[in-house]
Amino acid sequence: MHDSFIKNSFNFADKIVNKVTIPIFNKVETVLQGNYKSILYGHGLDFKEIREYTEKDDIRNIDWNVTARTGKPFVKTYQEEKELIIWIVIDLSPSMLFGSKELNKKEIAIQFASIIAYLAFKNGDKVGAIILNKNNNKIISPTRGLKHVYRIVQEFLSYYDITNFELDTASLNKINKVLGKKKQIFFISDFIFNNFDWEKGFGEICLKNNVSPIQIVDPVEENIPNSGYLSLMDYETGKYLVIDTSNKSIRNEYKKLVDNYNNQLFNIFKKSKVEPFKIYTDSDLTTVLIDLYRNKFKYKQIKRR
Repeated sequence: MHDSFIKNSFNFADKIVNKVTIPIFNKVETVLQGNYKSILYGHGLDFKEIREYTEKDDIRNIDWNVTARTGKPFVKTYQEEKELIIWIVIDLSPSMLFGSKELNKKEIAIQFASIIAYLAFKNGDKVGAIILNKNNNKIISPTRGLKHVYRIVQEFLSYYDITNFELDTASLNKINKVLGKKKQIFFISDFIFNNFDWEKGFGEICLKNNVSPIQIVDPVEENIPNSGYLSLMDYETGKYLVIDTSNKSIRNEYKKLVDNYNNQLFNIFKKSKVEPFKIYTDSDLTTVLIDLYRNKFKYKQIKRR
């Protein structure tokens, strides 16, 4: 039975890479005209120099402060690391199984992670992955190649653990030792935890690396529909809760709780000096990647001034 499960996970991995990842990559590459690498690099490029503007330069790199002082247009130039290592840190805990749309949070997270791994492959970068776990994180060491992309996706698909998982600084400190420094990290999770004990450990990882927090959200989690009585299950604890969604005061109170949690989450990201990016389970991933590119470029410009 285990062999059959592994075989099925490989078949699904093949389907995701060939039917989802590559078609989306081709669309994104066409729209961005080869600039897809900025999705990976973000603001992690090293400053090189300021020089006078030429016709071949991108006007978005103009340094307006120097331009104003000199009366001539100047641009900032940057150089990339010779070898970039991409890490995908992914949360596949029970809460990620929730979904009110065609795909649940785990499925959209794996598809997005697959695309990131494929982007790294196309750019000749090493990519590794860490699956968060209560006891022992699953670590896939970084390397290059399409076969490695398949292996990462297969590991994601074959992973199943219904154990209640809480992120904390202790677990992140272990991850920090594996990641090292000066890495590009995509931290993919719904970030739904019972507390914020992970703030310090997360901040330390961000201090050493270029981190992109990717928050996976189902639309129903932010806005409960007016649908009468709903039976909800907490995937982390297995407990059920029945609520009357036709009661406006209940919906409003729920919205306040969600907004308060998201504000605390945003403050953690702000303290860690990272720019979060939200992906909904009904999102079109082609649009998501293009928006991520634009979002990262905007953030990159803000950080460089």
